Amino acid sequence: MIKHIVLFKVKDKNKIEKAKELILNLKNEIKEIIGIEVFSDIGYDESASDFGLITTLKNKNDLDIYAKHPKHLEVINFIKTIATQRRTIDYQI
Repeated sequence: MIKHIVLFKVKDKNKIEKAKELILNLKNEIKEIIGIEVFSDIGYDESASDFGLITTLKNKNDLDIYAKHPKHLEVINFIKTIATQRRTIDYQI
């Protein structure tokens, strides 16, 4: 299994809920997604990311399919309009 984690800082926090909705809908669009969780920061640390996601996939091949999927690319295009920073890590469990 692969865990794909992405953290974002955004310039417009009012659009986080829209981003979260789009991300969660990917589970309905991309069959390779085993699980997806999207979350917002609680505001404890000013240097923290604003929101993030954890996606679970079976293997690197499924991660590659997910990364290149047209619906995923649509979500990325929206997030690019609000994000000022993106950090990611992928690891095997």
